[in-house]
Amino acid sequence: MICRGIADDPDILGLIGEAPVRQRRPNLLLAAVHFLLLGGAAHPLADHYDTVRSITGPGSEALGAGAGPGDGLGPGAGHPPGDAGPGDAGRAGRDVVADFKDFVMVHRDELLALIAVRSTQTNEVGRCTALLPALGAIGAGYPDGQPLWLLDLGTSAGLNLLFDSYAYTYRQRADGSTLVAGHGGALVHLECVVRGDLGDLPPLGLPPIAGRTGIDVLPIDPTSDDGADWLLACLWPDNLPRFARLRGALATARNTADPPTVYRGDIIKDLPGVVKAIDTDGPLVVFHSWVAAYLSPERQGQLVETLRDLSRERPLHYLYAEAPIETPGLPTPPSPSPGSTSHLATAVVHLPPGGSVPVRLADMHHHGKWLQWWASGEG
Repeated sequence: MICRGIADDPDILGLIGEAPVRQRRPNLLLAAVHFLLLGGAAHPLADHYDTVRSITGPGSEALGAGAGPGDGLGPGAGHPPGDAGPGDAGRAGRDVVADFKDFVMVHRDELLALIAVRSTQTNEVGRCTALLPALGAIGAGYPDGQPLWLLDLGTSAGLNLLFDSYAYTYRQRADGSTLVAGHGGALVHLECVVRGDLGDLPPLGLPPIAGRTGIDVLPIDPTSDDGADWLLACLWPDNLPRFARLRGALATARNTADPPTVYRGDIIKDLPGVVKAIDTDGPLVVFHSWVAAYLSPERQGQLVETLRDLSRERPLHYLYAEAPIETPGLPTPPSPSPGSTSHLATAVVHLPPGGSVPVRLADMHHHGKWLQWWASGEG
């Protein structure tokens, strides 16, 4: 509603037009507004944002607090969408578009400062519902239990590198039967509907991990209040389950005794140097999710060739979850299911010495809500 209401507004468009050319993105303005509201900016617009109301209502927690297994914000925090809660009476009859524009005009200078230097960032841990079985399948190719080293490209805050700190429930769509995996006492509980049989999934035990590394052009420190709040601000304000999930993941990162090593750099140009700095000659799993879609097809091909070159020096597995229609430069096999071009494909390429034939492990929801597993993916 907000986007439709301001699409042709000359004042809003004028503000965006003052930003540097590369920063003239509507999503940046939306995130900047959300960021200020989450930071406590007092304005009637806050009553329209479920996320803001969830952290300011009775019993609510500070932004850094974790989420419980129900994807809520903890006991007494916030309220389910559609239920009466703090701010409902205040926003009744109010025009959200008018409130949004007034907020933007009141905070114009602050918003321009944010838009000039920030970039939209997300770190969707829901995709770990595909990462867990994929890593389990790769690990099964090492019967001696050799630990894997993980390297996440476009890692953002490195939250997917902490996949083994989350709890998982896989529910079969046909009969509702479940498999439970991961860390039982986790702050983040991920649920995934399995299309097909639960027995199609590889073993869901946690593979041994030797180390965790990430690369991002603009990494976010999850232990920083500013960084955590900006990640939260880049989410849509009406999606409380996703908001709660990210809060739990951020709290997990803050409490991690051995956090991942994250490098600032280009995921292609700086990749060889980062791999060289990894202090092991054991198997390396390089993975990314919804990152290659931001590269041109030519750059996607360069990434694949760079990984092939690196695989000449060590066992290397290339794992990714990307939309095939947006990543023609990746070696993604066709889906066994016709008409699935809009889905993310989870694929793995076992590079030398394990071979180089790509395997389409699964199709999945872009936030990991469902999974159709196709192949074992074992080396």
